Amino acid sequence: MNIKRVLATSGILLTVLTGGPALAVQQAPVGTVTYSGQILMRIRTGAGGYTAEQRGAAVQDRLQNILSTENLTPEDIVVKQVRPYQDASIYVRDRLLITVDRKLAETNGNNEPGALAAQWAERMRSILPSVSVKQQPRSESSTSTTP
Repeated sequence: MNIKRVLATSGILLTVLTGGPALAVQQAPVGTVTYSGQILMRIRTGAGGYTAEQRGAAVQDRLQNILSTENLTPEDIVVKQVRPYQDASIYVRDRLLITVDRKLAETNGNNEPGALAAQWAERMRSILPSVSVKQQPRSESSTSTTP
């Protein structure tokens, strides 16, 4: 049996056994940030010494704290960017949620950090305010006056 036939047969066998191409590239870990089963963002790059997964977990933790904010509105979610084409950050009532850098934007299919941050912020505006803590009105029966 010649070497070409052995290699071809091996490739076909690997494709059949693995359910895909023998030389498939394994995807890098992704930090997915969700709320109520809905994906808010996918973090595909590390930063500041954190892996993509660790960065996603940190953003998820920040999000949990942010959701304890009473009466959250879509207007509370803003994107701040000092200069065009530079890092852009998403803030919720002046609390940093995430900074989008060029590398993160590019790995998410966008060339501009501000555009990706705006996309994520818009998604958040449509989801988060509907699930944030609402301030409970005080009823007269719950307030007591002592003589």
